[in-house]
Amino acid sequence: MIKPLSQILKDEMGITSPIVNLVQLYGDASYRTYSRMNLADGSSFVVMQMPEGYASVSEEITNFKGHLDEPTFINVAQYLKGVGVLVPTPHHYSEDHRVIILEDLGDKLMAHVLEDANWDQRLEWYRRAIELLVQVQKSTQGGGPDDCIAFRRSFDTELLNWEFDHFAEYGITARLGRPMDVGDREAFEEQTRVISAKIEGLDFGFTHRDFQSRNIIIRNGQLYLLDFQDALLGPAAYDLVALLRDSYFELPDNTVTELIRYYADLMDREHNPLSHEFNLITVQRKLKDAGRFVYIDRVKGNPNFLQYIPRSLGYVKTALEELDEHQSLYEALNRYIPEWQ
Repeated sequence: MIKPLSQILKDEMGITSPIVNLVQLYGDASYRTYSRMNLADGSSFVVMQMPEGYASVSEEITNFKGHLDEPTFINVAQYLKGVGVLVPTPHHYSEDHRVIILEDLGDKLMAHVLEDANWDQRLEWYRRAIELLVQVQKSTQGGGPDDCIAFRRSFDTELLNWEFDHFAEYGITARLGRPMDVGDREAFEEQTRVISAKIEGLDFGFTHRDFQSRNIIIRNGQLYLLDFQDALLGPAAYDLVALLRDSYFELPDNTVTELIRYYADLMDREHNPLSHEFNLITVQRKLKDAGRFVYIDRVKGNPNFLQYIPRSLGYVKTALEELDEHQSLYEALNRYIPEWQ
């Protein structure tokens, strides 16, 4: 990698300072890999190496039918910067090497800050993250398909149902070594299809799709948004669920309720309907996450995310306890989730 990067810097960016080292950065569950490139003149960049083909299996069935001449990361980054959202600046894209050279914002992820913060500080950071989410949602309300790929693809029942079935395949069958009984699988499919239809019927807008503490970085006291290349149209509460039902950092239920109210006030929304949407999306999103974590272990050989399955499934249980109309889904799942016993 060093030699191609040296060529990119010199031939395509006009930078002659030698590369001192290339340090692998933590890339979570993504197919993309990230490294920090340190130069002899003291400057540094983040290098995003993109894979061939789709970035994730679920992207194969998103309903985008058009053609994009640039990577989705650059397309979405330029749009967000244009509406005033802080994101890392893409300095250069090398199509031949499938590499994007990015502004280096440092390592101060919100997730890391939360670990060392006291409770009052944590609550303040969550309020600020919600303010960032509100900024994103309000500043993108006037966007259209010519501005950004996020407005040319969306959640629909096909994608939502695929993610539900992904959980059944990996979160149950692969994890337990046996499939659901026929009656339970029928109840699962019936209930999840109803939930998908309800979600598809909500008002849609710009949705980051993974708005959580590992995708927010803090620099000079300001919050920058990361990992937005999979953005699409979705319900407003989707990103709120990703933030407040974070698989990597758990908040008490009463704090989640308080922060939902904080978001509702900022967005001038009624709390009770929003809470219902929040619970519906929690069921869908966190079942998908739990199945994905098993998939990442079994298919990609990375077991690091298995530890977050109990927390993710705990969120689902809490949400279903608030959804009286979906108790048959709780009953169907209860026999296959040891953490619920």
